[in-house]
Amino acid sequence: MQQIADERFIGAYSWVSEQEIEAAPEHIAKRLWQKVKEAKLKRVSVHLKKQADKLAQTYCDKGIVPFDFKADAIHIAVATLWKANALVSYNFEHIVSLEIMVAVNEVNRTLNLNKVFLCQPQEVIISGN
Repeated sequence: MQQIADERFIGAYSWVSEQEIEAAPEHIAKRLWQKVKEAKLKRVSVHLKKQADKLAQTYCDKGIVPFDFKADAIHIAVATLWKANALVSYNFEHIVSLEIMVAVNEVNRTLNLNKVFLCQPQEVIISGN
């Protein structure tokens, strides 16, 4: 988070993250919003929510992300449409997985969309800084 705050990386969150934070117990939501503020995360503005939903639906239709976890597919779709280099997450079940990343990027390739690197925070943290 410090490297984002120091502007070495651009950190961002979307309306999906907002919904998840707001659904959390109040004391947890408060801590999460404080972390967002401290890290100077920017709110991603994907103007085409329908496009993100459609792309997420494609990921689900292809069996990449289970339908019951479509919000996870929307996270990936938003990162893709925002042209993020990476989506950093601790969600190892439905986001951070080599198999999922390969399948997502295959869909993205067929739709002429950017590749996205799905990774855990440790993979993008620059040590010693």
